[in-house]
Amino acid sequence: MTTDYLTPDEVASRLQVSRQVVYNWINDGRLRAVKAGRTLRISDAALEAFLQPVHAGDISTDGIEPEGALPFDRFTAAAQAAAQAADHEVRRRQHLQIEVEHVLWALIQQADGTAQQVLQQLDIDSQQVAQQLDQALAKLPSDPNFQYSPNQISISERVHGIIQRAEELANQLPDLQIDASHFLRAICEEADGVSAQILHSFGVTPERLQVVLLDLRAAQRAAAPQAPHGRAEWEQRIEQQLTRIEAELAAIRSVLTGPSSDTT
Repeated sequence: MTTDYLTPDEVASRLQVSRQVVYNWINDGRLRAVKAGRTLRISDAALEAFLQPVHAGDISTDGIEPEGALPFDRFTAAAQAAAQAADHEVRRRQHLQIEVEHVLWALIQQADGTAQQVLQQLDIDSQQVAQQLDQALAKLPSDPNFQYSPNQISISERVHGIIQRAEELANQLPDLQIDASHFLRAICEEADGVSAQILHSFGVTPERLQVVLLDLRAAQRAAAPQAPHGRAEWEQRIEQQLTRIEAELAAIRSVLTGPSSDTT
């Protein structure tokens, strides 16, 4: 009995989803595929095993495939540069989507960036870390025939989780934007993540990383010119925002209380 195989495009057409969604399923290990030379094929049996019946109450938004672009408007210049470098690395290696390992690779490649400063502070050879990352990246599925979007590349569920955690860290004042340091902390905290395991193997644990980042931030603040009366720039921005909000609230109160005061 012969086994019939489908291309990712044929699976996408049969299930009426995008080709990228099929690659996401394969990359996440949910849809089993085999390599035929430098191309991917999915057997009918693997596709049938992937398809599962849906029962009442099974559907939730947690199972929806992630879409959308990176929130560049909240990224600092260093974070934007890392995201663009990760995108470039995906295309160069002919991978299917941005993974956490691409992001960490991009962070480490930034000369004088946060990751480089952390590794230097801990007396860790960044080239050795890069070598292990390169080995991990070489294991990711690739397809030389994959058609990339000219504007953006799909990001994996893991990267979505890293971004969400980075946003949580950035929302803790005084940080107002997502920086490379937030990415690095989120990656280091990822449970069972390959990049996290690589960092941990060199002694970069979440606890040690946080201490080093605090030391680096303190040094940067000490070297930075102080605002008038020694107040930091972020304090002034927050005070300006609070003043504006109070003015808007006062205007709203006047509108709400105006009619009632006229009638009395």
